[in-house]
Amino acid sequence: MYIDAHSHWADPRWSQSDVSERLSHCLQNHISLFLQGGISPTDWQRQRELKDQFPNHFLLAFRLHPYFVAENPTEACDEAMDLLAQQIHQCTAIGETGLDFREKYLVGDMDVQKEKQITFFENHIALSKVTLKPLVLHIVHAHAEALHVLKTWDPPSCGGLVHAFNGSYEIAIEYIKMGFYISVGGAVTFEKNKKLKEAVSRIPLSSLLIESDSPDQAPFGWDGLNDSTSLRQIADEIAKIKGLSSEKVLETTTSNFKRLFKL
Repeated sequence: MYIDAHSHWADPRWSQSDVSERLSHCLQNHISLFLQGGISPTDWQRQRELKDQFPNHFLLAFRLHPYFVAENPTEACDEAMDLLAQQIHQCTAIGETGLDFREKYLVGDMDVQKEKQITFFENHIALSKVTLKPLVLHIVHAHAEALHVLKTWDPPSCGGLVHAFNGSYEIAIEYIKMGFYISVGGAVTFEKNKKLKEAVSRIPLSSLLIESDSPDQAPFGWDGLNDSTSLRQIADEIAKIKGLSSEKVLETTTSNFKRLFKL
């Protein structure tokens, strides 16, 4: 059975019947375990409800997504961090956390907004170091800044993963040196994404994970909301790039995930 390293089954776009139907479909495709991506306290509660219903299939991840940090006042973020500290024992990972420096998340004073994201990213790093729960990183248009923060703080010994990686080989290696796995999703299936394909060709399979980021980031040609069965298409593309079998990619990335989370 294989593992989806990052998904959002608690997303409100999924109905209860959607979840049950798609989980059944995943199990038929031998995909049986799904690490969630935390967004906000409301999302954490939906994750708990999901795990209560399907305890053998979901691993929880809590934190404040860069979206939440960007869209809420500092006081609300501080209150959510206090709640996170109280609930951290319920989750497997801290994430998704990091930096998203796209313009839509830097409204107002750009420098102030960047510093706000960096502050809460640093808080999550500190929490990971205390709890030894791996980090799930969300980094968009900010790899240089994120790497600087990690090097300044000294990355947690438990490591983590860089979700939906879409950067260069040189950037990937910097994360790998700090104990992070590179998680690749649907973006690798697009022909125009030469940079990511080149990176995947050079990154050791022992440092890779695969993810759906369901219900978003569907692979090429996907119709409707993305679900975790897209791992098959993603594994096929990585196998093609690296000259391996799809089963080898699925088996190795599953073993890598188990090593990271000590499963």
